[in-house]
Amino acid sequence: MIRVSTRAVRASAALALALAVPATAHAVDCDSISDGAPILYGAGGSAQRDLVGKAGVVLQNGSDPIFVVYKDDAGACSGIDALTGLGSTTISGSAYYWDSATGTRATCDLPFSGQSVDFAVMGNSPFLCPLVTDASLVEGVVDVTGPVSSVNVIVPNASAEQSISAEAFYLVYGLGPAAGIAPWTNSDESYYIHRNENSFVQLYLAEATGLPVTKFYGVDAGSNSNSVAYLTALADPQAGIAFVSGDVADANRATVRTLAWQHFDQNVGYWPDSSATAYDKKNVRNGQYFLWGTNHFYGVEGSTEGSYADPNVQVLLEYLSGVSQPAGTTQTITQTAINNKNVPVCAMNVARDGDLGPIYAWDPPEPCGCYFDYSATGATSCATCDETTPCSGTDVCRFGFCEAY
Repeated sequence: MIRVSTRAVRASAALALALAVPATAHAVDCDSISDGAPILYGAGGSAQRDLVGKAGVVLQNGSDPIFVVYKDDAGACSGIDALTGLGSTTISGSAYYWDSATGTRATCDLPFSGQSVDFAVMGNSPFLCPLVTDASLVEGVVDVTGPVSSVNVIVPNASAEQSISAEAFYLVYGLGPAAGIAPWTNSDESYYIHRNENSFVQLYLAEATGLPVTKFYGVDAGSNSNSVAYLTALADPQAGIAFVSGDVADANRATVRTLAWQHFDQNVGYWPDSSATAYDKKNVRNGQYFLWGTNHFYGVEGSTEGSYADPNVQVLLEYLSGVSQPAGTTQTITQTAINNKNVPVCAMNVARDGDLGPIYAWDPPEPCGCYFDYSATGATSCATCDETTPCSGTDVCRFGFCEAY
């Protein structure tokens, strides 16, 4: 009997689909989407694609519109490599843009000769990227941070598994079936779905567990959304495992489930939320869930430290990092982050420096925990407030709720 792997079946199906697409199918040119308004071209991680897109729609609907095009198929580090000249400084092929009226994501064609990269986005600092071997290599790049993302290990909903330890993850992805960690013992490597050394989620899990980033057993799905698709296509859901960013895991809860993560020296595992079905990100916000960090946004520095060479990049990155609000817009990055199932930094009770650095208690300057609770879960214990109904005592009204200060 000849055994055909599910990976081969997927490849054949993908080829058949590609052959079935009419030869006349053609996306619009990226440089035609803005009706003459400025267009910023970005590159980076697929984990941040939808956050970038939602932010882009805000800017596109401002009084001074700026449009955003984003390419995410070369991994998180591709963007910083482009800005620093460590890799190709241009992107080509197809990229994503977003409809200003509906927010719908679509595909456009970049110039055949390539398009220069204006900004970069990823979930990690540049120092986890393989080509960034020294701090001097990123001189001349502005690095600002914004909403928090988690990294989630996922299984199909039909799986009975509830948690995984850092030690078990190391063995499962380091040795595959040879590790003998049930139920991840299938001899077909397509049951071990990972990314690559330029991917934020793989870089974080390598940093967290000590598994070399280039030594992950299994198949590279190519993107966060593909990881979900590969996982849910497996014939034996109990034997499959993958990992994605938290917003992608949350957006696909109908088909996949996040495992609780038990880090080294922890006695139990923790979900990012208070339970497997909650959306409150309680364990990210209080530091019990280990796999999280702030997203990083990059632009080319101007003539003075911290300035921007491109004022339009400054508008985008200052919005993403919560520094300023684009002209003619009202939706804050706090609201945009929550809509994308990220955690705004104002809802965090802990912070960390660097990639997966030590976690310490933190009081945000302008807390928004009440608003996050209500927006993410539909409920909060905080009192409501407005101009006619002020908060009592020292509480401060933020986003319609009375925060502690």
